[in-house]
Amino acid sequence: MSNIEYELNEKIHAIIINPYLKWDDFISNCDLIKKYNIKNISTSLNYLSYLKDAMSNHSVNINALISYPFADLPISFIDEFVGFAKDKGANRIEYMPNFINLSKKNIDTFGLEIEMVKRSEIPVTLIINKSKLDKELFVRTIEISIELGIKSFQFGDGFGPPISTLDVDEILKIISKKNHIKIVGGIKKLTQVIDLFDSGISCVGTSNFSEIFEEVRII
Repeated sequence: MSNIEYELNEKIHAIIINPYLKWDDFISNCDLIKKYNIKNISTSLNYLSYLKDAMSNHSVNINALISYPFADLPISFIDEFVGFAKDKGANRIEYMPNFINLSKKNIDTFGLEIEMVKRSEIPVTLIINKSKLDKELFVRTIEISIELGIKSFQFGDGFGPPISTLDVDEILKIISKKNHIKIVGGIKKLTQVIDLFDSGISCVGTSNFSEIFEEVRII
């Protein structure tokens, strides 16, 4: 395996969330993850058990998406959903908070939601779509999250325009490079991946991981 491929298999997270995925295609995706030795997968709660079984002999971190993509999980269900993910073998929670609480200045409720996700004692990544928030709310979201001990952030959720390197520059002015920064949405080419890594982010998530690794093999 080439050096660039070895680095990318750590930094490119495979996303498997398509609810219409046929079983044969699901298995094909799992085979590709093994083929490219991909170390991180982001998936829905429904796919957790299947992935855990399919990857039983492969060293991989499985990240469970909760309250994604609509931030529609009531606070009263957080413990149950996070507990389910943990029981099914999730190594990390990737969570989208309810931004309406912050917009209404219900800071305590917004903070409580994040604290409830964190108390599962497995790592948490907070999902934020920069293009959907005005600058004040965007900055406030990050500030509150960091105050509550969040160290890992995902910017982009697959809806809206892809994150640009200019967006990354703005993000890095607010958040330290010591934090883990993941970019998701519209990532289909190796050049995009390299540009994002060059700009200072930690990893990317994409459902187009096979196409990108094929580009690596050609190189």
